[in-house]
Amino acid sequence: MKIVLINASPRKNGATAKILTEFANRLRLCENTDVTLFHLSEINPEYCKGCCVCYKTGECFIKDDVEMLSRTIGESDGLIIGTPCYASNVSGQLKTLIDRGHFIFEQLLKGKHTVGVVTYENAESGAAFKVLKKLFLFSGAKSTDRLIVKLPFNSDPFADEKLKIKIETKSNNLYKAILKNKSYNFMDKIMHFFVFNFGIKPFVIRKGELYSGILMQWEKGGILRRN
Repeated sequence: MKIVLINASPRKNGATAKILTEFANRLRLCENTDVTLFHLSEINPEYCKGCCVCYKTGECFIKDDVEMLSRTIGESDGLIIGTPCYASNVSGQLKTLIDRGHFIFEQLLKGKHTVGVVTYENAESGAAFKVLKKLFLFSGAKSTDRLIVKLPFNSDPFADEKLKIKIETKSNNLYKAILKNKSYNFMDKIMHFFVFNFGIKPFVIRKGELYSGILMQWEKGGILRRN
């Protein structure tokens, strides 16, 4: 069982990183798990150039670690993304990864169980989580759980002793959901069906050869079969 965690904070040792590290440690205690935590501050993804080459070839022309991360996510069974809330949104690093990471059109998260984590100090954590929720939904994921943590900047998230208990519970829930291949939430399943079949799929097919890289990824993932 492969589980990937992504710390989308620019700070490798901040509150978001500490929370994700606790998730990783808990998941490693579960049987037969292969757990990897990535820090976007180390990957430092370059901005998307808007050239659409990846839609045709299936791969970005920029030679950094984003393609490696995308492949690792694609091979995983579960994904946890954690981000601080900046200006009522996710971090800039995460937005760059979303733009570059083959998520939505390629349906990178199809069938994968996901958890969204947001840390914030003042307000609008819901707005940041909404970005994660849409990313998961539109990318075909099974949204398993969420964790939203309010705490002062530069503070220890585990000053609240109950937080470790919450993380232990949510880690176990994710592990069991993957182990039992838990089905989609009914409403998420319906929404994704309409988003994909009446939005994403007809748009990509209309693009034809210009989006042949996406069609190739769909065939590999069993999403689309062409005669």
